[in-house]
Amino acid sequence: MKILFISWFPPSPRFSGSGLRTFNTLRALASCGQVTLLAPVQERHRALLEDCQPWCKDLVAPDILSLRTSIWPVDQRTRWDKYWDMIRTLEPLALRYYDFAGFSRMVRGLGGDTPDLTWVYSSWLTGYLPYLDWQRVVVDFDTPFFRAMRRAMRHTPSYGSKILYENIESWKQELFDRRLCKRAARVLVCSEEDRQILGYDNVRVLPNCVDLPPNLPFESVGDPHRLLFIGKMDYEPNIDAALYFCKSILPHIREVKPRAHVYIVGREPSEEILALHTGTDVFVTGAVPDATPYYNAAGIVIVPIRFGGGTRIKILEAFAHRKAVVSTTIGSEGLGVQQGVHLYLADTPQDFAARCLALMTDESMRGALGMAGRELVESYYSQDVFQRTIHSCVSEITSSP
Repeated sequence: MKILFISWFPPSPRFSGSGLRTFNTLRALASCGQVTLLAPVQERHRALLEDCQPWCKDLVAPDILSLRTSIWPVDQRTRWDKYWDMIRTLEPLALRYYDFAGFSRMVRGLGGDTPDLTWVYSSWLTGYLPYLDWQRVVVDFDTPFFRAMRRAMRHTPSYGSKILYENIESWKQELFDRRLCKRAARVLVCSEEDRQILGYDNVRVLPNCVDLPPNLPFESVGDPHRLLFIGKMDYEPNIDAALYFCKSILPHIREVKPRAHVYIVGREPSEEILALHTGTDVFVTGAVPDATPYYNAAGIVIVPIRFGGGTRIKILEAFAHRKAVVSTTIGSEGLGVQQGVHLYLADTPQDFAARCLALMTDESMRGALGMAGRELVESYYSQDVFQRTIHSCVSEITSSP
């Protein structure tokens, strides 16, 4: 079986949570047939292709992901420029940001036999691929992009008027996503909630998954005063979460527990994140070769996410390491978790700080949450569940006439 896998970044667990999802997808597809991977790669990410190569028959990685200068950078345009760009077309914002003409031509010109299956990661990327055989196409939304847009725009004033710009742009993206659902053979999302929001018969849930670290110590050995936040630190929801925690939550914690401190771990930290580093209460590490030592050393994993979409792989990884988690409701969205059983939830700075303080002084509760989280991952978010879902999807499509 010949499979064409198209992603707008290299499928690598070192890239981001989305990178881990696409990497796991690539591994599962490689067990179904011969995979040709097509992924535009910026020069700074080219080393990540090493993670993909063992799973591909062919790897095409052009450096052709470029921004359309007419609308970029967003922050340097006037409000009226933004409004004109918004009303002149029904194209969603993501399709107007990038110049993918060369990418589209490359897909058409790959040559050889038509693939038995084309797998595309991210809905907006299909807007640059108008020549696909839609009866053989699977689109992994991960999460409906229009939902993430609405949340992001509420926290990003540079987008302009909330009444006009936010509502119209998210409406256009929703219109695009729903039309795509009607065209593609299968659409995948990461949670049952997202499946119900889309509501089409061809939408399936492909839950995220993580590897289960072996040889964990039976008892927690982490410092109860050490908090851990992990993520790709040039990603806007992660930047907002780190700033929100350090400026609005951590001071409340340190009033009671002066020894409390947080490690912010993740590649490509923005200037705002680097400025948080103090060396006493806040430590910014940047990229690390292995996050396991940081999980082991931490007493509590925090997920103070206030916008974005999808299910948080950072929570699943914390569960896999049997760590207690404090998260916002949005941060835990889409996961089958229960408050006080698998993690603690808090949506105000005071409540978030109180949850962290409670766990710092209650070792038995930290252990109970960690064990319940690990059991949840083993049952619903393991590699076995992920691969079975992909194999079933591939079989359904390739066996149809």
